Amino acid sequence: MTTRIKTMFAAGAAALMLAGAAPLVMADQAQPQQRQQRRGPGGPDGMRGMRGGPGFGGPEFRNLDLSDDQKAQLKKIRDAREAEFKAAFEKIGTARQGMRQLLEADSINEGAIRAKSQEVAAAEADLAILNAKLRKESMQVLTAEQLAKLKERAEKRGPRQRRPQ
Repeated sequence: MTTRIKTMFAAGAAALMLAGAAPLVMADQAQPQQRQQRRGPGGPDGMRGMRGGPGFGGPEFRNLDLSDDQKAQLKKIRDAREAEFKAAFEKIGTARQGMRQLLEADSINEGAIRAKSQEVAAAEADLAILNAKLRKESMQVLTAEQLAKLKERAEKRGPRQRRPQ
């Protein structure tokens, strides 16, 4: 496989990861003061508010009339995985930084670029799996009516846009 194909594969995996991350968590309406504290895309803790990480307002969970108990359960699920998400984002960031350095180097080291692209793809796959686990846990909190509403929304979006980006 050529480097170009591998790079396209890694970009595709990243796009899928981001698309899959969107519906994972509920809107964090109860924390407006925390939104004001954010510095940059990751916030003070380097993660809150990032797409795909715990803490961002997943549009799929909006308008589901979540009870206070459900919101608390979803927050507990999100908080339990926060350290895992932080580690996953750090791993991806480190791998991508290494890839940038290889791509910007004066000489081309094809073997190193191939190895680093596999490292980036593996880190992104780990995040995608973590997102899937968080989504599965979060969906278990919803009622049958809320799940039906989510399914109806997904069908309205069609097969190409199952999850919002």
